Amino acid sequence: MKPKMQLIEPEICPRCGKSFECGKSGKCWCYEIDTKPFMLELINKKYESCLCRSCLEEVNRLEKV
Repeated sequence: MKPKMQLIEPEICPRCGKSFECGKSGKCWCYEIDTKPFMLELINKKYESCLCRSCLEEVNRLEKV
């Protein structure tokens, strides 16, 4: 019996430490949040992985990482 393929992988937010699920596809929630290109660049420079939904929304509101 083949193991089930997991489409959503558990992640740990590098900003707050909370666990969240990342779909790693165009259907992931992070594609729904409008993030300015300069913010994406700052996030990518500061963190090695994705932020959870709450942190990404907060970063967008505050416009600082």
